[in-house]
Amino acid sequence: MGYDWDFSSVLRYKHILLEGLAGTLILAALAVATAMAVGVVVALCRISGARALRWPAAAIIAFFRNIPYIVQLFWFFYAVPVIFGVQASPFLAAYLSLSLYGGAYFAEIYRAGIRSIDLGQWEGAKAIGLTAGGVLRHVILPQAMRRTVPALTTQTIEMVKLTTVASSVAYFDILYAGKLIADQDFRPIESYTSVAVLLIGALLILSWAASRLETRLRRA
Repeated sequence: MGYDWDFSSVLRYKHILLEGLAGTLILAALAVATAMAVGVVVALCRISGARALRWPAAAIIAFFRNIPYIVQLFWFFYAVPVIFGVQASPFLAAYLSLSLYGGAYFAEIYRAGIRSIDLGQWEGAKAIGLTAGGVLRHVILPQAMRRTVPALTTQTIEMVKLTTVASSVAYFDILYAGKLIADQDFRPIESYTSVAVLLIGALLILSWAASRLETRLRRA
């Protein structure tokens, strides 16, 4: 049986779709930036010699990596009002949950990158008078970051895709916008096809930018 494709409703309400795409990109950008910062802190605690830092960091990583993201999203959305007495907006719940979820994965990526640096570089940097913080900042972290770009890119792409889950708490992202358009003229195939095309385009641009960055870092 043939199907008559009709994207007229998508074109008519394209401003809704573009607003949803903007919502997705804003949430993704803020959550990824925060998750990367959280990941650095947790990774440094994870490799610390102090048990008071290492064990809590390991617990945080295990907790957020082993609970499905949608469960964490619902927990933040419904728990924040109970704990703090303030209604959590869909954006706040999605931002907090995605930042911590992604931070746990970024922490393990950073830790693997740091551990991959030869022990002799640590010892050599200390031998010329660098402090432990100086060794990390000037010698270890720059190399670790270059080595982890592919893994960081993969996790970033995964986080961008996970932003669509935020529509389940009524956050106005591209998937939520697609649902609104689909309900107008009952053309869900065209609406969700447009959502998929826009997301694929955004992720291809992100992958291209990451590839260029990796090439430049390799040359440096």
